Amino acid sequence: MKRFLLILLVVISASSLMLVSANLRAADVQKRSVQDVIHLVLKNYPTLKIARLEIDRARQEFAKIESQLGWIASAQTGISRDVGAFNIPSERFDVAAGIGSTQDSGHAVELTGQYSYEDGESVAFPSIANPSERAALDLNYRIPLAQGEDNPSYQQGLVSAEAGLETTEASRIKQIDALVQQTISLYYDISNTYMRIKDADEAIRRADRLYNFVKKNAGLGLSESKDLLIVDALRSAKISDRDNLLIIWSQQRSGLNRLLGLEPNSDFEPVISTKKNTPERDAALEQVYAINPDILIQIAQLKTADASIELANDAKKDKLDVVFSVGARNTSGDTATGSVSDSEWAGGARLEYQFSLDQRGFDAGIYQAMLDKQTIEEEVARIKRDLKYDVNGLLEQIAQNQIAAISSKKRLTIERKKVKEAFDRYRVGRADTNELIDNENSLFLASLLYETRKIELARKHTELALLLGSLWDRQLLLDGGYGKN
Repeated sequence: MKRFLLILLVVISASSLMLVSANLRAADVQKRSVQDVIHLVLKNYPTLKIARLEIDRARQEFAKIESQLGWIASAQTGISRDVGAFNIPSERFDVAAGIGSTQDSGHAVELTGQYSYEDGESVAFPSIANPSERAALDLNYRIPLAQGEDNPSYQQGLVSAEAGLETTEASRIKQIDALVQQTISLYYDISNTYMRIKDADEAIRRADRLYNFVKKNAGLGLSESKDLLIVDALRSAKISDRDNLLIIWSQQRSGLNRLLGLEPNSDFEPVISTKKNTPERDAALEQVYAINPDILIQIAQLKTADASIELANDAKKDKLDVVFSVGARNTSGDTATGSVSDSEWAGGARLEYQFSLDQRGFDAGIYQAMLDKQTIEEEVARIKRDLKYDVNGLLEQIAQNQIAAISSKKRLTIERKKVKEAFDRYRVGRADTNELIDNENSLFLASLLYETRKIELARKHTELALLLGSLWDRQLLLDGGYGKN
């Protein structure tokens, strides 16, 4: 009866192993590198659509600022009844229209036209036309000599709009970097689980071979029943480990497929590559400083602070404008002696001056803007200091993992030779079962350590590539390539 149960256990274990092999080694299982997975995430994840919309919204600020230079038309009209200079009641109709624009230099041009019709109940002098019509056309040109010179509100508005766009772009890059970092962690975690399942499969295969050999020797009276039980316990432990790993694999796979927009049980095979070039430390730091989204956000805010300082300095200036004008006048109507129509030209120049006696508000505004700028500069220095530690840490970990992977591979080669040599000696009765088990466990640990070092090395290379901005196409995001249906 015991012999029958033992055979049944062997059959069940073999069936389980075949099921796992079919699950993880199916012909239609697609191999995917970390770059493949990241590309699928960026192609399908809904956050990218939101990022594209926010960047498009930020770009509209330029149109709002540039509209300040557009032409503005105005018009007004009205009727009234009033008493004139000689206490003579009259009815009056007025209409006026104008068009004007402020240039990027700060100069302003305005063209206005006015028309009025007046009908009095009487006239003071027979030579005065009643009713009368008056028309005027004026062209005014204003040049600011102090406050408003070079149109700082427009120029700094463009700077602020550019800074706003850069802030939005960098914020979205930071958001996508966080998503990619999550993907990296999940990918290499699931790669580690996949590797451990493969190692468990290989250990089960070797245990099956050993079990069959010990069983054969037991039938010939060359092995004891305890040897068979020891080997069977080893097989059972490896099968149990593998089955527990499959549960973890299923959970991790479902989480990754959620990011990829695939079915929860969609299988794939991770592809780990450690053959990547490592940049020099100084070159890596320079590249990271140039593209880090946190630094880009602070640089954009620094532009905004500079714009605020420029506007505050302009607001503190005295207002001194020179205005040139040229125009034409026409008066027509009926008098007691006939009709009249007089035309004349008009022109002039004037200075307009304004000074604020209380400068405290302007000084406070400038000081606040300068404090904002100093705060941003300190924040940039802090970010660079943190990034220096991050880059140095990754480069050091890459170097150490490379050394550890080489030594782990050498150990794995030796452990494989030990298992083969011990098995050969076992065949001729020069080794016992415990020695085979010890060698098998050492081989399993050596293989696990080597594969773990490879995965960790690939993970650190990928994290460094993310810091360097070379892991995904940022320009494609800014151009709206990601997030489209």
